[in-house]
Amino acid sequence: MTYKVVRAPLAQGEMARFAAYAADYSDDWAIEQFTRLNRVLSVDLAEAPYQWSYFYLTGAPFRAYLFRVGRRTQFWIIYTIDEETKTVNVLRFWNASRDPDTFEA
Repeated sequence: MTYKVVRAPLAQGEMARFAAYAADYSDDWAIEQFTRLNRVLSVDLAEAPYQWSYFYLTGAPFRAYLFRVGRRTQFWIIYTIDEETKTVNVLRFWNASRDPDTFEA
């Protein structure tokens, strides 16, 4: 069963900042990254959200998908699953290089 994927305002803002960074780097590269990101959100998380484990900093109920960008940059797509409404709630698009102590869900 496919789940509806909803992006929280905080996650949407983080993705927008990543988009600005990516576009400054290269339009082609930005398009490639956002094509990949949209596939993760609309296919991977929508079709199999339980495939990824709980986020290592918080545990349940937060799950996380590690989205790799290039060789060194990675973002955690942190989300919860609402079985009742069949919704995946994307809460954060958090840069994995940040200090873990600064994380807030």
